[in-house]
Amino acid sequence: MRNKFDNKGENKIPRRYYAKSKKTYAKDQSFEQDQVGEEKERYLISIELMSLKTLKDYDIFGWRGEFYFKVDGPKVFKARWPNKGTIKLQRNQEFTSKADMSLWSQFKTVRVDKPAVENIKVILRERDHLKKDHTVCEYEYEIMLPSKTEYVVLQDEKEKTKAKLRIQATRTRY
Repeated sequence: MRNKFDNKGENKIPRRYYAKSKKTYAKDQSFEQDQVGEEKERYLISIELMSLKTLKDYDIFGWRGEFYFKVDGPKVFKARWPNKGTIKLQRNQEFTSKADMSLWSQFKTVRVDKPAVENIKVILRERDHLKKDHTVCEYEYEIMLPSKTEYVVLQDEKEKTKAKLRIQATRTRY
């Protein structure tokens, strides 16, 4: 006679799998609505890189330019993209991606009655190994909430290096 716990036996005990649930609520979460007169809206503000192109050699030896972006938002919201390394481009080379590269994003909650404006500075820099990093171009964007999607070009004075950016400030429920 075979034991029912034997692997070769026909009578096996069926196994039941139980999935443990995880805590999915946030700290201090509430589903209560705000008081009348204090209705608020929430926005997602994002700046994304569409493409980057250079017509100039930035390196001393003429190999390639090593670029990165710095974004200074309000108060302590600062970002560097890519956060490690650089985008390496030779003369007449273009950097594009199928996925949108988010340079900076932020959630902002504002009252319905009050207009809101965000000032965000975008800086394109070129890394030099022997001296201080060179600022290719910089521009400060004023984003009104809400606003339509804008496609802007960030370029240097001689128009040798251009970055196409998408700026969005859309209303969200989250």
